[in-house]
Amino acid sequence: MNKDNKKAVQQNIFDIPDSIIPTDKRLFYPDWSNKPPKQDNVIKTQNKRVLTTGNILAICSKPGIGKSGICEAQIAYLLNPKCDSLGFQVVLRSPRDKVLYIDTERTIQDTWNAWERTYKRAGKKAPEIDKRIIFSNFKAVNVADRKKHVETILKNNPDIGLIIFDGAGDFIRDTNSIPESSEFIDWINSFNPLISLVCTIHTNPTDEKPRGHIGSEICRRAESVFLVRKLEDGIREITTNFVHGKVRNDDDAISTFYKYSDTDGMFITTDYTPAKALTKEKAEKYSDMARDIFDGRTECSASFIIQKIAEKEGIKEVASKGIFYRHFKDKIVKSEGNAWRIA
Repeated sequence: MNKDNKKAVQQNIFDIPDSIIPTDKRLFYPDWSNKPPKQDNVIKTQNKRVLTTGNILAICSKPGIGKSGICEAQIAYLLNPKCDSLGFQVVLRSPRDKVLYIDTERTIQDTWNAWERTYKRAGKKAPEIDKRIIFSNFKAVNVADRKKHVETILKNNPDIGLIIFDGAGDFIRDTNSIPESSEFIDWINSFNPLISLVCTIHTNPTDEKPRGHIGSEICRRAESVFLVRKLEDGIREITTNFVHGKVRNDDDAISTFYKYSDTDGMFITTDYTPAKALTKEKAEKYSDMARDIFDGRTECSASFIIQKIAEKEGIKEVASKGIFYRHFKDKIVKSEGNAWRIA
């Protein structure tokens, strides 16, 4: 056959070593010569696949609940699979066995403490350094330049297989901007398909919906979506049990519990049994109580509500806090400051 008539063979996109796929090689046409490699399980929890190769895991919560602590625990598992990783197991295989963690919210001091805490969680001490772990702080970097810095790191580290965006919304100026959100999605879609992503996202102040258009788009495309929320007595829950929760490639009934330990100086896994569902009569009782407490009032503070519950139930305020956190949170919504109003 004349070589001029030979059909050009497309390079298998999975054989391209670049972490950012060149523009002219991003189109993919399946044929017998370019079968993708089997998707590996990158992150599992409760023996369920929540992140596989090339996909996105979204972790949503309000500020200050502990998303960053979860990211640290996931990284610590790479350093020591026997550590308390808050229920997550993370596996990265050669040639992409390195993780890049990007902090866009906390101070440099906080990021250093997080790095040290990750090693401590894994049982590692100075001067030990694991080159598979890259911690970075982008807080002082202009939003317009953050992508460039990521691309430089990826170019210099072609063995990165997992990127943790701890504050994905900080890569755009307006979280409700459709064009900016689309540009961010287009950008992460240009990454090598062997790179997996974890993205933390804030929820709206008054509900559990991922914040802005960027939150909606990341969760829509994510393989799994988790919510992190506070329960009672400092207990936190990592769960898929909310309206936007999902696990695309496994069972999506997942809940893990953790709390902060003053002794350890970090979040640790804890045994916790959620309260049983209320009977219809009790649910109606607490609904009536909430309406009675708010009668003639637009808003009430948490301390006022807890005090009134104690008075009506004839119990101490310590006990009424449990009722507030377990049975009132679906009947009231938080407004500004520490004020609450009827849902």
